[in-house]
Amino acid sequence: MSSNLPPTVEKLLTALDCMLVDGFDIQDKTLLEKLLTSLQDADDLLKSVPINTHCKWFASVLNLYRNKTPVSRNALIHLYAFSLKYLAILVKHADGLVTLIETGTLQSMINQLDVGSDLKESSIFNAYMSLLQTLNTHKQGLEYVFQEGLWKMILFAIRGLIVPAKYVEIQSSQYIADLIYKSFDYEMAHYCEPLLKELFYSLNSTDELITNHQDIKHFFAYNVYVKTLILSLEKFIGTKYESDVVQNIINKFSLSDVLENIQRLLNVNSILLKNYMTLHLIFDCLTVWHHSDLEYVLKLIFSHMNMPKNIHSYKQINNLYTQAIKYANISNAQLGTNTIFEKELIIGQLIPLNKCTDWLQCSKYEKLKYDRSCIIESKYILNYCNNYDYMLNEVAISSILNIVDIVHVLKQVTLDYLIIFFSTLTEQFLNSDNWLEEHQDQNSIYYKFLEILSCIFICWAKVIECKSFTEITTQNVLFLPLVQSHSQFFHKSCHNSTLLQNGLKLISTALNKMSKGNVLCTDNLADFSTLCTTLNNLLLDTRPEIRDSCLQCIRSIVNASKHSSGNCFIKLILEKNMSTIVINTLKHDSDPFVRSKALECLEEMVSVSDIWEMSLKDSDLLTHCLNLMQCESEGIIRRQIVKLITALFVNNELRYVILYLYNRNNLFSAYYILKNKIIDYRIVYSIINDKINAG
Repeated sequence: MSSNLPPTVEKLLTALDCMLVDGFDIQDKTLLEKLLTSLQDADDLLKSVPINTHCKWFASVLNLYRNKTPVSRNALIHLYAFSLKYLAILVKHADGLVTLIETGTLQSMINQLDVGSDLKESSIFNAYMSLLQTLNTHKQGLEYVFQEGLWKMILFAIRGLIVPAKYVEIQSSQYIADLIYKSFDYEMAHYCEPLLKELFYSLNSTDELITNHQDIKHFFAYNVYVKTLILSLEKFIGTKYESDVVQNIINKFSLSDVLENIQRLLNVNSILLKNYMTLHLIFDCLTVWHHSDLEYVLKLIFSHMNMPKNIHSYKQINNLYTQAIKYANISNAQLGTNTIFEKELIIGQLIPLNKCTDWLQCSKYEKLKYDRSCIIESKYILNYCNNYDYMLNEVAISSILNIVDIVHVLKQVTLDYLIIFFSTLTEQFLNSDNWLEEHQDQNSIYYKFLEILSCIFICWAKVIECKSFTEITTQNVLFLPLVQSHSQFFHKSCHNSTLLQNGLKLISTALNKMSKGNVLCTDNLADFSTLCTTLNNLLLDTRPEIRDSCLQCIRSIVNASKHSSGNCFIKLILEKNMSTIVINTLKHDSDPFVRSKALECLEEMVSVSDIWEMSLKDSDLLTHCLNLMQCESEGIIRRQIVKLITALFVNNELRYVILYLYNRNNLFSAYYILKNKIIDYRIVYSIINDKINAG
């Protein structure tokens, strides 16, 4: 291409020239990606390449691509995709963009794209999206996109479903949303008007869809347009542009008309229901919430939930409550700080779960009295569930998982409510004798509730992680029943692995969350003793994932014992001989990940002086670990052994450890310690000299 250039430039140009050789094909396409990655921050290198050299190379790529044959087609598709990504790197700065526009190179590369054929190739589509996204990063690039109408190709691809793939739908919608937001960010909203006009025209063109409502393909395409508008408007929630968006998008293009049109479409096809509800929620958030009182906003949200005609429809939109909480926290200071608003919505979200508990007939407990909104009784879902419907389990599970997604933004008072709710519900279920029956019918209510219970454990653990326990009484009132009600349940080892794992993680999370000095189990040693016995038994379970989770729980108990009031845990660990059981797991378990977890557990144990002195000091733990270092093939175990030995030296008397090795003539182990710099060699010399002088 050129000469008298720096060596690095020459290497780059040589690589680019190689790609133009007839029949050249790189089998490992990741090499091309690595080259592109290395050029991302190589601005000085790329500026050293004469612009006419770049232009000639791109022209050669276009010539090859236009004249591709069936034989060369595959290789040239990858070459063209590479060239588009390379072009994206060159236009990321305004000066590079201007130069490539002036030479006509940028237009030529883009004009070559054919929506009907090229965008079907995922590599080309992704490369083109990369180019467009790069242009969005600065004002000149954004201006070029609008002037040339480059966004049209994306909308056309959606409209014609030319590329019926999920990744096209997602990337296209996200790009359009980002483009609209950037136009406001760069004070270029007026440039966006043709795009918005095209988008809203497509959303208002519903007559043909109603006439040909059996053509599902066009409904899918229409749904992508709705999703695109949702993503676009979501970006503005809580930003300084909210009022401008209401004026320049919602009012100007009459979003209310779009909602009416979608509602008409729902009469012939319910596929649009979920996105319709979300779009309506955003519309309300931006136009109504700011100047409405709490009661009106809640009634508005609950009224939307009256739309579903059956439980199948309700399942699609039962995340509306949690979406409303997210939008309120982002956008509306008045609603976002109102604890009643959030709790009302959480109660609404839990209605399917509450309905499931209505069927639990427990021998020792009355039917759970669950909360309803103090503003409006939400009877919609209750009306669907007069008789048990298999869908209700799925709806209840999705309701719980919807809460999991927003736990991190919930207020402490809402977390308190959830903890008490889960405690009451599980205590009612776990203390019943019904689930202890040996042969449960898979269609029985109790069997089905076990599926829900697994998700409750997940949500409960997440809530505990996010909860701030400031009062000792609150923490123990919530924590002790958790241990009491779960010990017997975990003992029934025939439960599926996921259920047991999630339950053990819940206990472990609760133990880890206990504040220092707030461990009060003196009056409840029997319950914790039962838990420890259960954990010891579960270490014999045939499923490695259960043994792993069990060890994590034991580790949490040991960690809790380090606190100032943790003597009761130390007493239990010693009484139940848990350290020996964990060592046996390290020695004999067949699963390397379980043995690694056992080492993690022992690492915690050696850092507790009482456990070390009374249980581990006279064991062969250290010798066994050092021997393992010589013969263990699993790297995960060797690394964990080093951590354990380090913890041992940090938390216990160093001189004792070396003497321990010396007295057992384990000089190889002492040498290993020195070689790996686990301990200062001067300590070893001092101990040995003391030993010699004493002898």
